[in-house]
Amino acid sequence: MELISRTFSTIKQQKIQFSVSWLITLLTLLILTSLSMLNLLLQRLDSADQIQLLTTEEVHQLQKYFFDQLVIVAICFFVLIVLFFGFRIYQQKKTAGLKQLIDSISLEFFFELLIASVGLILFVILFEPMYTSILQFFYHQGLNQLTELPNFVLSNGTSGIAYSIRSPLSFDLSSTAWLNLFFVSLFKIVFSLFLCLCLLIFTFRLLYFRNK
Repeated sequence: MELISRTFSTIKQQKIQFSVSWLITLLTLLILTSLSMLNLLLQRLDSADQIQLLTTEEVHQLQKYFFDQLVIVAICFFVLIVLFFGFRIYQQKKTAGLKQLIDSISLEFFFELLIASVGLILFVILFEPMYTSILQFFYHQGLNQLTELPNFVLSNGTSGIAYSIRSPLSFDLSSTAWLNLFFVSLFKIVFSLFLCLCLLIFTFRLLYFRNK
């Protein structure tokens, strides 16, 4: 209880800093979840009940692109957390013990991750069309990486209905299926970030006990 009380007290004293950190976490969650969700949606492009807009090779290229972007964003966010964690310890080490600081800052990061997760869920539920547009934007950025990509495909060889390559990626999904994919992606990302935070905390605590 004392740790929680100290953490909330610190958050109240540094509202602006906490808000900025929370917004960065929310933006990172939005990007990482979107990239993860795109990989799941791409797996549906080869299903038999819809027109195959992309070849298997093109789907794999897109998945690799989104996965690479996901890794890059995740690494940048992790480095940012390390720097911010170190800065907070350096900033407050004169006002509290190092062990207490590590525990308090760690709990603060977990609060930020929790609040950002809830904020993203509310955003997607309340503003689903806007989030769909954001997802479509990321998808188009991936399509721009493919060379010699046709503008449309035909449903029956050289004849039939023309389908635009840039058709909405989730055009055949119900709202329930779409939200299920979102929650699966969000859970994977939050769980991965949680493990990274645990690893970071363990490292800082190990350094503390070694220097003690």
